[in-house]
Amino acid sequence: MKPKVPRPRSVSRRKKLALAAAFRRRSLVAALTRACRERGIAVWLVGGAPRDALLGRPALDLDVAVPSGAEAVARALAEAGFGTFVALSEEPPRVFRVAGRHTLDVAELERPTIAEDLARRDFTANALAIDLSSGEWLDPFGGGGDVARRRLRLVRRENLADDPLRTFRAARFYATHDLVPDRAVRQACRDFGPRLEGVAPERIAAELTRLLEARRIAPAWRFAAQTGLLSPALRPGTPPARWHAALRVLARLERGPVAALSPGRWRILRMAAIAGSLGLGPAEASAWLRRLRRGASEAGKVARVLEAAETAAAAESPAGPWAWVHDAGTEAGDALSLLAASRPRAKRIVRRLRAALARARRGPRVSGGDLIGWTGIAPGPEIGRLLRELRIEILAGRVRSRGQARRWSEACLRKS
Repeated sequence: MKPKVPRPRSVSRRKKLALAAAFRRRSLVAALTRACRERGIAVWLVGGAPRDALLGRPALDLDVAVPSGAEAVARALAEAGFGTFVALSEEPPRVFRVAGRHTLDVAELERPTIAEDLARRDFTANALAIDLSSGEWLDPFGGGGDVARRRLRLVRRENLADDPLRTFRAARFYATHDLVPDRAVRQACRDFGPRLEGVAPERIAAELTRLLEARRIAPAWRFAAQTGLLSPALRPGTPPARWHAALRVLARLERGPVAALSPGRWRILRMAAIAGSLGLGPAEASAWLRRLRRGASEAGKVARVLEAAETAAAAESPAGPWAWVHDAGTEAGDALSLLAASRPRAKRIVRRLRAALARARRGPRVSGGDLIGWTGIAPGPEIGRLLRELRIEILAGRVRSRGQARRWSEACLRKS
């Protein structure tokens, strides 16, 4: 018999007031509140910070809304030493940032009242606000209860039509906050997801980064694949089967021995898994990622992980594992994780290469200049070839000192 799971309870009013008080005690928020009070301006903490507080998550960066005077308030905080003043948007709705130890964005309401402004938001979990003057919460759409139930629910269907990026953001919130989209969200994503093709790549890239760095993304990826979000967002024209193939690899990765990876390494490994599932080689994957506005460094790392995973299967000869470990470099571990997840039948190869990677020795440091001095060979491709072979010998433990390295290079010179 399936055990009963206790139904999560909404946070009590007393607890909410305590959470609001904790925000108001922060030096930055206290200074903000004073600056607004001196100018006769109301101020609300909105969106992510109230939501994350209800979830028990740290809320380091803050968004606040004011009816007017956003620039003056942000400049006052910057002058008080809380950070650097940055104008994000001087056209309505105006937004100004105070970038310091923590980021504070001060935005002017787009509608006459805070209630009307909250009505323009995407999901009820984000349509929350705290009046920083009184500590009272504004929750006109029941977002607090939805957060308690881990449910992602629409404020209004039309709000996703107004900004199609919000459909992809639904998948991101599923991954990062474990908020499960309800039936209406799923249908809206099916209906408006195709419009993602017209969204600026930079905006999609920001959401994709957060999605890929979440600890567990397989359920969110399944949702995005089922609702048809992935092709218009990432690679138009891709058959659905490819995205489902990527899901299988992503799910295996999450069940594997890489759970403790840093968010940045998770992102690289997952992008490599997705690119490989789409049938992209290293060069194709790099070009695709650049079109997605991923940086050159990230695209290069993904390409190297893919290449190392592809070449691992060829490391069958006795010398092969050491040559592979050398050529794979810092991407070796991630490449093996990818190979294990994408080709379950390659277990023997993965075990062999992991064993070689674990036994690899650091040995002496030897440079091309050392080889030139020991052999008298002029700088060029021959020195590069010898250096690679010597470093492979060092990894295998057959050369353990600079003296042995010199004798090895001199012996190679005599053979030639």
